[in-house]
Amino acid sequence: MPTKRPAYCYKVPPKKPYTRKEYIKSIPQSDIRIFEIGNPNFKYDYVVLLISEQKAMVLDRALEAARITANRYLTKKIGRGNYFMRIRPYPHHILRETKFLGIAGADRIQQGMRKAFGKPVDRAAIVKLNQIILEIWVTKDNLEIAKEAARRSAHKLGIDHRIEIRKFKDMYSSLAQ
Repeated sequence: MPTKRPAYCYKVPPKKPYTRKEYIKSIPQSDIRIFEIGNPNFKYDYVVLLISEQKAMVLDRALEAARITANRYLTKKIGRGNYFMRIRPYPHHILRETKFLGIAGADRIQQGMRKAFGKPVDRAAIVKLNQIILEIWVTKDNLEIAKEAARRSAHKLGIDHRIEIRKFKDMYSSLAQ
């Protein structure tokens, strides 16, 4: 089975996203299926945000890896019911790839760039500048642990980022009451 291309091959976002499911025969399933984890009904003090510092495409498997990393760290350190985490971007963009053979005599078999539209192989989320990628709701006691979880998950995404801390009642005034 051939391996998938590395994520840096798809880092630059396209001019127009390729999302119309009606026109695409076979759409690959998204690797990330869970976007919200934890207890949303608890009283929280702070929100730790992972924010993008560049416009880029993030693969669905990178979002899933970031989610797993943060969730595993938070569960181990503070327990399952003491935080709430949300992944914001959704991988709508469908990536196409033109297959190339890597065997001897492949130049006689292949057609080069003729009919080079490509077949759907993967999905990605187009992340804009200053867009929130990950948010973690925590109490004051667990703030440093949440910052470390966001830092660890940011390494899985492969884009420039920053981590911000905001008060919960400033961001979600309707939920803070």
